[in-house]
Amino acid sequence: MAGTAGGRGRGSPGLRSSFGQRRGAGFQWLWVTTGGLLLAVAVAVVWQPWGGYRPDLRRVANLAAPGDAVVFFGDSISQGYGVRPEESFPALVGQALGLSFVNAGVPGDTMGAGLARMERDVMPHRPRLVVVEFGGNDFLRRVPPEETLRHLEAIVSALIQSGTMAVVLEVNPGLGGDPYLKGYQAVAERYGALLVPDILRGVLTNPDLKADAIHPNAKGHRLIAERVTAALRPLLQEADRRRAAPHAT
Repeated sequence: MAGTAGGRGRGSPGLRSSFGQRRGAGFQWLWVTTGGLLLAVAVAVVWQPWGGYRPDLRRVANLAAPGDAVVFFGDSISQGYGVRPEESFPALVGQALGLSFVNAGVPGDTMGAGLARMERDVMPHRPRLVVVEFGGNDFLRRVPPEETLRHLEAIVSALIQSGTMAVVLEVNPGLGGDPYLKGYQAVAERYGALLVPDILRGVLTNPDLKADAIHPNAKGHRLIAERVTAALRPLLQEADRRRAAPHAT
């Protein structure tokens, strides 16, 4: 009895071999499937912020805005502190897209300081598009986030009301989270601006991309320019289409 019971428990060599092959094939299929799913998730996580960034151009305000000038309105990042003028990301974006642009970046500016000089440094150019980049100095000077967002809202709302397209470049200077992203998203959605999130992603933590502790070098500016160009190209293409056919939907 013991032998019979033991024999039934172990099964014949042929059955054990067949079962083992099926089990091995099952495990292989499971690993392949699981590995594929994990790879897809990993690619989605990495791809989402930049490679997969597809803005909803249907909700961008003033797509048919007249004029040609694009104003880059920001702080030392826009100004190109630490690099030659032609190495700054506005110059690189302008070259890549064939833009007539104005660099209105001023080192040290907070969002509030930008708002204060907007009528002087932006509006006289009658821009078709204004690229807004502030926030780093607000963070460094511990300006309350609600004050920064209030100033951002004032800038964006003034641009939209003037008939200009607005693009907001979000800077994440925090190490323990992003203090501005949700607020910037809310302002952009409220007024029909295009948001480009976290333009300094991977720059501030990579010494090879920085000129000093807080400013990108030429390599860093090239990376920022790639991200901004990727967002502006489809926007300007759609805007050109709207201007050519004002009643296009």
